[in-house]
Amino acid sequence: MATNCSLHKLALLVAAFLLTTVLDAAAQAYPTKPVRIVVASGPGSGDDFVTRVIANKLGEIYGQQFIVDNRPGAGGFIGQSFVIKAPPDGYTLLLGGGSMAGARFVNAAVTYDILRDFTHVSLVETSPFVLVVHPSVPAQNLKEYIALARSKPGKMTFATIGAGQIPYWAVILFNNMARIKATEIQYKGVAESLVAVMSGEVDYTFSPAVGAVTNRAKLRSLAVTTTTRSPMLPDVPTMAEAALPGYAMPAWRSILGPAGMRREIVESLNNAITRALTAQDVRDLMLKAGSEPLTGSPDEVRKRFAEWVEIFGKTAADAGLKPQ
Repeated sequence: MATNCSLHKLALLVAAFLLTTVLDAAAQAYPTKPVRIVVASGPGSGDDFVTRVIANKLGEIYGQQFIVDNRPGAGGFIGQSFVIKAPPDGYTLLLGGGSMAGARFVNAAVTYDILRDFTHVSLVETSPFVLVVHPSVPAQNLKEYIALARSKPGKMTFATIGAGQIPYWAVILFNNMARIKATEIQYKGVAESLVAVMSGEVDYTFSPAVGAVTNRAKLRSLAVTTTTRSPMLPDVPTMAEAALPGYAMPAWRSILGPAGMRREIVESLNNAITRALTAQDVRDLMLKAGSEPLTGSPDEVRKRFAEWVEIFGKTAADAGLKPQ
C-alpha cells in the first residue's frame, strides 16, 4: 500500500514537472502568432499614435506582427471589456490610460476593478495637457484667468470630450481648486473641442501639447497639467507654479492584459517594451508628439493605478461627481 502511494506521488511530481516544462517552453517561444493590442479609441487619437509606434517596434524585436485593433465607444469601456474577456495568453493586450483608474467614479457602466481584472504589464508614456483660451481673452496668465472666471460665476463655458478622460479630470480639478463655476459642453473629440475654443464658441479647454503648439497662433496656452514644464512648451508654466500649488493631472499610459497572464510572458513583454521605449527612433517619434517615454515594472504599473484610484476618488468626491 505504501509502495503504491509513493508511486502515485512520484507520478504526480513527474506530471507537474512535465507540465511546468511545457508551459515554460511555450512562454519562451512567445509569441508564436500575431499579437493584438486593443485601443479603446479611434484611429488618429493619442492612444492610437502611441500604440502604433510601440507595436511597430515590438514587431521588430519579436519578429512577429503586433496588430493595433481600434475598438472605441462608451468612454473606452467597449475596448476594455473586450480585453477583460479575452484568454490570458498574451495575445490580446490593451493600451490602458491612467484615466481607467477613475472611470468607475463617473461612468455607471464601468464594472471592472482596475487592480483585479487586468494584468499590469508595463508603463508606456506620460504627457501634459494644456489649459488653452482664445487669444482675445483679457487674461495673460493663469492667475488673471482665474480672477476673470470668478468674476463671471456660471457664465463661462469649457469644452470636454466626455466624462472620464484626462482632459475632463483636468478641468474638473482646475475648476474645483480655482473655485470656478462654469458650464461643460461636450464634443466628439479633441479637434472639435479646440475648434470650439478657437471660434469663441466656448471659453476654455485642456488640449494635448501638440494641439496647443500646432494652433499657437489661434490659442493662448496658460499652463500645463504636469508637475514639470513640457519640452514642447518651455515658456508655459505648470498649473502648480502659476497659481494652484499641488495641482497635478498628467496623462499617462500603460500596457495591460486580461487577469491571469503567466509571469514569464509578462516579463518578456515588459522587457521588450522597455527596449522599444529606450530605442532612439521611438523616443524621437514620441517626444515630437509631446509624449515622454516612461518605463516601469508590472508592480510599478499596479502601484500607480492604486494611487490614482485614490486621487480620482477624492477629485470626484470634492467636485460632487456621481456615476452617470
